[in-house]
Amino acid sequence: MLKSLARRTLAALFALCRVFPVRKNKAVLLRGFPHWGALEAMERALLADGRFRVVKIADWRRPGTLYHLATAEMIFLNNNFSPLAHLKFSKKTKLVQLWHGDGGWKRWGHSVSSGAADVSFGNSRTPSAPKIPYDYAICNCESVRPFWAEAFALPEARVLPLGSPRLDALTRPYDKQALRMKLDAQYPQCRGKKLMLYAPTFRENPEENRALLSHFDFDAFQERFGQEAALLLRLHPKMHGQYDLGNADVIDLTGQPDQDNLMRVIDLLITDYCSLCFDAVALDIPVLIYAFDEASYMNKDRGFYKPLRELPPGPIANDFPALLAHLAAPDAYAEQRAAFAAFHLGAVDGGACGRIISMLEKGLAIHPGK
Repeated sequence: MLKSLARRTLAALFALCRVFPVRKNKAVLLRGFPHWGALEAMERALLADGRFRVVKIADWRRPGTLYHLATAEMIFLNNNFSPLAHLKFSKKTKLVQLWHGDGGWKRWGHSVSSGAADVSFGNSRTPSAPKIPYDYAICNCESVRPFWAEAFALPEARVLPLGSPRLDALTRPYDKQALRMKLDAQYPQCRGKKLMLYAPTFRENPEENRALLSHFDFDAFQERFGQEAALLLRLHPKMHGQYDLGNADVIDLTGQPDQDNLMRVIDLLITDYCSLCFDAVALDIPVLIYAFDEASYMNKDRGFYKPLRELPPGPIANDFPALLAHLAAPDAYAEQRAAFAAFHLGAVDGGACGRIISMLEKGLAIHPGK
């Protein structure tokens, strides 16, 4: 009852804001993920163009949000935002989903039949519930277009393979040496060592999340590679407060906000099914897959659009000794990494934001149900 009343109140307030006209070239960036990511790249491109007024919204509850949404010509999002499903937008407003990840690896959104894997896609569990009236979702390339259409429950014609604004930002020119010096100054134990980042993703089962790090033998890693490599750790935002490092010899960077610069300085990524592998391959950084729970993850958790072993970004280890053996071997997976990048990312050429702006200017948007 209370939720229903809140939705009706929100819709009524938005309807009042609709009395104001839509402002040409007004772009709203609505953040629903902890990092600006793709939205930051779009902001840079829109401001560089010089014709757009950009409004950034990090907390939709702030006064003025409904007014800005009602009067925007373009609204860009980096996450699902269920309250939008209850708002009646003008036909002049284009709602564009950029998302906060890339490629077509793990199943998500409406692709997860139970709806449990993405609670922000609440209507995936209730097909009759109102859906967010996206005009477009932007994906990396043609090969992953069907996956994104399924995840957002959109026709493929409205999922546009224009590239990733996130990767525009990640791969723009940067001074790696300066970034490394900054990290070394903050963490002197890294000086003179290779940087290996362990970044596992979360599991749907809370107990599995709490036990996740017990599968990584930090002492064995330190004994084998401690003289030559520093081990960094970055956990998924959903895992904050759900783990205990104890006395593990690892640098915990989970709370560090600057994820892009971290990826730019590391020498190797160890992950399981985390989307950071896309950032790594875009930067041509070796990736090792530590899939200690591969069978259960594939069968009980989300599963993959394309089988994990059909096109992995690097070698797969199912136990810790195998992982250590791969870490000790030279990188022999450059061609495999390139094939993974080609399928999931397409052309990473820094032009995605420009193509999105050009598409919107040409007035190609479709507005079903508005």
